[in-house]
Amino acid sequence: MNELKSQQLAQLVSLGGWLRGTEALAALVLQNYSNQEAELLRQPAMFDYFEKRLAGMSDDVRTNPIIVRMREGIQKIRLLLPHEDAQISQKTVKEISTVSEKLLKGLSR
Repeated sequence: MNELKSQQLAQLVSLGGWLRGTEALAALVLQNYSNQEAELLRQPAMFDYFEKRLAGMSDDVRTNPIIVRMREGIQKIRLLLPHEDAQISQKTVKEISTVSEKLLKGLSR
C-alpha cells in the first residue's frame, strides 16, 4: 500500500487490524479472566503510535468524522487503563471490548 502512495490508507488499515486484535484479545481475556492476561491489553507504545499517525494525517482525512471517532476511541481506551502498578479489572476489559467493537463498527459504515 505504501508503494501506491496511500500511506494514510495503510495506516488506517493497520489501525483497524490493531483494533480488531484488541477486541479479540479482550474477548479472550473475558472467557477466563486473570490479571496476568488482562495485562496484555496494556500497550502504551501502540496507543502512542496510532495517536501520532492519526494526528499527522492531512486535514481532510484528520477531520473526517470517522477519523475523529477513532482518535477519541483510542484516547478513551488509553484512559480506561489504570496506571502501571494497578491491575486491569474485568469491568475495564469489558469496557475496552465495547469501545473497540463500536470503533470497528464505525469503520464498516
